[in-house]
Amino acid sequence: MKKDKLLVCTFSGGRTSAFMGLFLKNYPKYNEYDKLYIFANTGKEKQQTLDFINKCDLEWNLNVVWVEAKVTNEERVGTTFEIVNYNTASTTGKPFESMLNKYPMPNNFASNCTRELKQRPIDKYVKSLDYKEVYTAMGIRADESHRRSNFATEQNIIYPLMEDIKVDNLFIRDWWNNNYFDLDLKDYEGNCDLCFKKSVRKRLTLIKENPSIADWWIKMEEKYSDEKIPRFDLRSNYSIEELVELAKQPFQTIQDVYELSKQQCTIFDVNIDFETDCFCKAV
Repeated sequence: MKKDKLLVCTFSGGRTSAFMGLFLKNYPKYNEYDKLYIFANTGKEKQQTLDFINKCDLEWNLNVVWVEAKVTNEERVGTTFEIVNYNTASTTGKPFESMLNKYPMPNNFASNCTRELKQRPIDKYVKSLDYKEVYTAMGIRADESHRRSNFATEQNIIYPLMEDIKVDNLFIRDWWNNNYFDLDLKDYEGNCDLCFKKSVRKRLTLIKENPSIADWWIKMEEKYSDEKIPRFDLRSNYSIEELVELAKQPFQTIQDVYELSKQQCTIFDVNIDFETDCFCKAV
């Protein structure tokens, strides 16, 4: 029987959002809600992310809904959604490029990809369900309180991992380390394979480990760059081609912070580069 209230659990494909999904399913406080577990695929998520979401869904019976952005080039026609699944979800960047056909190339200061490929498809799908009250659970931990929205109450956003159970990055990694399956990604890899919001050192490390990861992004910069936005990364001002060349030179590669912590290192032993928060985190 359909309830009056819907709780939307946005599933990024990272460890934190997956843990939150299981927590919400089992925590009695949220029994009064219908729950929607939803993942918006951009086509640039790593295969390990897709495998992990599918594994969580099958093991925990979450009934995850997979959506992709449906972008039309008509003016005044906004992005909607189409339903996909684990087997049909794009792995070649198709939704992402469909967005680039209409909207400016996203960058550190204008996250068109987050808005058009994540937020709008999810919002349109939720609206189609026609619930009286909709609440959104965000997988933001207690150690990420700076990411909390100032308008959370007005927008019906809740933060279970800050309000109901206070967890941090170390707790999440320890929990998954003791679980019978895990996301097969290091924390610096993230879910979007070469997101421009990652620090330069992270991207150089990723390119060094897998040079072909840059190919798609180079093609997109060549095809969609313009005078105003000539590259994805306007903060450090490196093109993807320049990063590929830099990755061939000696530099200090990034390391998994959790692995370092097990070696009794502290956060101060690690040279953390500046980067922008994003939906597409592995942790």
